[in-house]
Amino acid sequence: MDKSNKVAALYIATLKAIALIHQHSHWTIKGATFYGNHKMFDEIYESALTNLDKAAEKFISLFGDSVLDYDLQNELLNKVLSKYSKLEGSPLQMSLAIEKDFLKFSREAYNCFEQEGKLEASLGLDDLIMEIASQRENAVYHLQQTLKE
Repeated sequence: MDKSNKVAALYIATLKAIALIHQHSHWTIKGATFYGNHKMFDEIYESALTNLDKAAEKFISLFGDSVLDYDLQNELLNKVLSKYSKLEGSPLQMSLAIEKDFLKFSREAYNCFEQEGKLEASLGLDDLIMEIASQRENAVYHLQQTLKE
């Protein structure tokens, strides 16, 4: 598996982890601001699932089924989830951490795809990565604002 395929597989696994972390927070959030936070987590995990679906479909067409290999995805997903399950702090802080890290990784993924000529192969890949980054930036904004309360 070449570098761009590995990056694509990790991109998908990370989006899965983002959705799972936000969904878990949606279910377990407590406190005086419960209702607002519950709704926010619902919106951001749903957007992560939409992002995941779009990325998986685009990556299959560009990189092949290997990026969705079940064993590989499980391995990558477990690594990502393990990293964030060990973080101290609230569900909001864990969610913010994975979103910020994903944005950094998105830039690295974009650069990898550009260097390996994958952006030239599909005009839509650039748009997809930018669209997903924009939506994840929106999630970061909402999480940051909520943490200021």
